[in-house]
Amino acid sequence: MRFLLSLLTAGFFLGCSNASGPLVEGRSTMPELIRELGQPSMIWSEGDGTLLVEFARIQHGGSNFIARVGRDGVLQNLQEALTDARVAMLLPGMTRDEVRRHLGQPSSTEVTAATEIWRWPLDSRTPAQWQVEAHFGARGKLEQVARTRIAPPRIPGLAARSAIQKDATQL
Repeated sequence: MRFLLSLLTAGFFLGCSNASGPLVEGRSTMPELIRELGQPSMIWSEGDGTLLVEFARIQHGGSNFIARVGRDGVLQNLQEALTDARVAMLLPGMTRDEVRRHLGQPSSTEVTAATEIWRWPLDSRTPAQWQVEAHFGARGKLEQVARTRIAPPRIPGLAARSAIQKDATQL
């Protein structure tokens, strides 16, 4: 499974890259990561000297990627952040920073008096049809995670036309 994920990830980067080759865990360096994925949107330093590096690509129609880079500057692991498995790791009480380390930069945020909601698309369709929402309470702790269907934008007259076409095909 890990090999398949690495192979798919490498194929994705080959398709998006202007550089000479794919990223390879255990061999690629931080400068190669930046050349392939662009500037990181966030870098966290772990207690053991490794770096957790976020590459936010949602705004460009892609996904978020989280790379773990060793103290030696070599890529240890590269994962797509917006997967069901990573969403399942979110637990009530997590901080905003902990949630971002799992899913990367949200595509949108909404702040009200009592809550803050972060959203990420969950599918690669354009526009996305499913999203995950992280709801943070007044103390900044994760209270709820929800998967929601994204309603298509309403265009005046489109619904009526669609209904007419549907009725016409049933005759």
